[in-house]
Amino acid sequence: MEKQLFGKKLLEIRRAKGLTQEEVAEKCGITTRTIQRIESGLVEPRAYTIKTISETIGFEFFESSNTGDEVNSEKQSLNTGKHTILWYVKDLFNFKTKAMRKISILTASIILITLLCVNFLNAEDQTERLKTKKSLSIQMNDNKSIKRVEVAFTHSLTLDSLIKIKNDLQKIGIVIHYKKIEFDLFNLLVNLDCEVICNDGFSGSFGTGVLNSQNPRKRIGFYRDYSPNAESPFGTGFLD
Repeated sequence: MEKQLFGKKLLEIRRAKGLTQEEVAEKCGITTRTIQRIESGLVEPRAYTIKTISETIGFEFFESSNTGDEVNSEKQSLNTGKHTILWYVKDLFNFKTKAMRKISILTASIILITLLCVNFLNAEDQTERLKTKKSLSIQMNDNKSIKRVEVAFTHSLTLDSLIKIKNDLQKIGIVIHYKKIEFDLFNLLVNLDCEVICNDGFSGSFGTGVLNSQNPRKRIGFYRDYSPNAESPFGTGFLD
């Protein structure tokens, strides 16, 4: 449809729907004067204005005729994704057209992003818990008393892992002091010097030396065996 015919079609559809010029202007976010001039044929509206009015009053003017090469060309430009991402973002936040649909899209997007963030944080926390579980082993007797505690430091540990190990040990009466900690570019442990003090008098110091991806199975730490007949109740160094 040629632009000069758009005004006549707008007048026809507007009256058929029982809308005033003021109502159409308010819904489209343009002036009543502009609607009047379009309907009277005094101005030729831009393709974007035609598209906005079309969506507002629920009639696709572009599809009502195959004439008008210039309009069809502009329609193709609108429908072939030539707009920038910034244009689509701005249009999404323009609630003058399709407000409810856009609000629904934004709400769904916010919910999805929130769920992804929560899942990511939970996954991170789960990973740290698994690392701690592998490094800190607490065996219990049938009467719920502690039988043996073993802590192994490896290259896979992070600062969060070390803090959790320290806190978990403190709960059972073992204090560990990190005197030196070094991490690589991926925030994984490469060197550690520390001191261990048990609440029953046993204590000791040790260092891990170099920990890296070339020796992932290298496990250095300490153990405290609470068994009455334990040959060696406390020890530090390499662990099997």
